[in-house]
Amino acid sequence: MEYKEIEIRPISGNLGAEIDGIDLREPMSDSVFEEVHQALLENLVIFFRNQDITPDQQKDFSRRFGELHIHPYIPNLEGHPEIIALRSEETGPAEMSYQSNQWHTDLTYTQEPPMGCTLFCEHIPPAGGDTMFLNLYKAYETLSPKMQAFVVDLTAVHDITASMPANFMAQSSAPKQLENLHKKTPPVEHPVVCTHPETGRKYLYVNRNFTSYIKDLSRAESDALLEFLYEHLAQPEFVCRFNWETHSLAFWDNRCTQHFAVNDYNSLRVMHRVTVCGERPV
Repeated sequence: MEYKEIEIRPISGNLGAEIDGIDLREPMSDSVFEEVHQALLENLVIFFRNQDITPDQQKDFSRRFGELHIHPYIPNLEGHPEIIALRSEETGPAEMSYQSNQWHTDLTYTQEPPMGCTLFCEHIPPAGGDTMFLNLYKAYETLSPKMQAFVVDLTAVHDITASMPANFMAQSSAPKQLENLHKKTPPVEHPVVCTHPETGRKYLYVNRNFTSYIKDLSRAESDALLEFLYEHLAQPEFVCRFNWETHSLAFWDNRCTQHFAVNDYNSLRVMHRVTVCGERPV
């Protein structure tokens, strides 16, 4: 696509681009929206710097792409139920860091995972605290043809409890808590390979946080295949890394990417996340 309203600066070879020429404090015209939307589809994750926006302005921008999601478990920003407040103190990472500090796609344990998320930086450490993103199209497309043919018809079970940390599982209350989580959010099934509803490209759809096992395989076979796919999709060639600055905003396509919050800091880090609703993967 030829961009006339915005400027695109790719930050890696396989995904990620910084967008210039737009002020997110102002309402987007339809022509600007179309270019931003196309930039997201082409680059999978896009970044905006120097955007001193309010929570309402972040929601307004995100809402152009769909209905906003309210997370059932993570605390929200006071007065803004659609915004997740992610805060790491000087004493260590945020409570949910065990889920952020490994490769994952958000909310795949739901029937209709998000289409995308915006993440706004309120405060960043002096060094560290980057976020990495990877390209799930490339992860599928670089499998051998025989492996593609094998995985394309498989189905995986996704479970909110799939990666609970050992210190949680060791608690005497863990069985009851797990039972309550499953009552509220039962496991769901998604294809191992999905087709993007807008681009038509196929992508791998398994992640360490929430993929529990692959149906119709033995547990040993499932574990071995998932471990191979996790190692394969995290190759450096499929990854970009974003160095945050205060008032930066990232917007990623949650359908065909994974992300990883790098936990290499012991300083205050404050981020606001808005999640855009999606549809069931097929």
